Amino acid sequence: MAIIVLALSLPSDLAAAGPIDWPWKKKPPHELTARCAIEPSEIELGATGRLRATIEATDTHNHPVAYVWSGNGGVLSGTGPAIEVDASQVNPGVYSVQAAAQDAHKASATCIAQYHVRQPQTDAVTMSCRTEPEVVQVGAQVQVRAEANDQMNHELRYRWFTNGGEIEGEGPAVALRTTDLAAGVYTITGRVEDGFGGASDCVVSVAVELEPLPPPALPPPPPPEPLNIAQIVFGRNRQEAAPAELAPLEAVLERLRAEPEGRISIEAYADPDEREPQRLAAARAGALLRYFLERGIPQSRVATVVGLGGRRGGLRNRTVDIIWLPEGVQF
Repeated sequence: MAIIVLALSLPSDLAAAGPIDWPWKKKPPHELTARCAIEPSEIELGATGRLRATIEATDTHNHPVAYVWSGNGGVLSGTGPAIEVDASQVNPGVYSVQAAAQDAHKASATCIAQYHVRQPQTDAVTMSCRTEPEVVQVGAQVQVRAEANDQMNHELRYRWFTNGGEIEGEGPAVALRTTDLAAGVYTITGRVEDGFGGASDCVVSVAVELEPLPPPALPPPPPPEPLNIAQIVFGRNRQEAAPAELAPLEAVLERLRAEPEGRISIEAYADPDEREPQRLAAARAGALLRYFLERGIPQSRVATVVGLGGRRGGLRNRTVDIIWLPEGVQF
């Protein structure tokens, strides 16, 4: 019995590739995956810089892979695993770039990368101002204050204008002089600038009034006048009054004590038909003077006047009048 031995020879390129899988050894499944990215992922509207989109594909059998790119915004340029995107002409919004990877064995994978086009940050400058006070008299100063804000925190410069008066000072707080202005309403305009094109204005008004006229001078008070505050009637030819007849003098005494600046005048008379009328009138005045002196009233506050009554005076000729002399009235 003969034994036959077969010898197989392999092409040199296959031998170099390593051992061959035998039919009974199962190969791994064929799988293709992909991951996309784009840089930068956020730009400002109108930015001229190009975005770079990339895809990273993995084929488990290491087959060559081809790429196809598409997008819903911007202009795509280039081929292969990396391209550029020109988004300088698109409106603000979120856009996508899609890539598809495929090998010759119909394995494929897709991925998406997104980028955001936003409105550029504006250099907004705002300004408001106020006056203190809002109404002044001619010649007074008005304080003017501004509050300004710059989103980019630039250094701000202030300018002020007015259609009347004179601005004093600089910066966010100034003053308006109103000297020699006519009465009316005047406008103050403020402007703030950041040196980079950002600016804002504010306008306030101030009312200027004429100084009110002084009130008319009050007429001087009328001069104080003497006032008859008590009367004592003496009996005919008598120079002394009975105690009951002196009762009205108590009120006079109280007033003299309450008003130390006041004085009194005792004006005594006698009827021409009475005995020695001149002497009698003087005695009556002296009797009442003693009444006040004995009760502590200084003689400097009491004066006496003596006279004769008329022929038809009757009872009035025997009446002694107590006249109150207010402060400022001389004897």
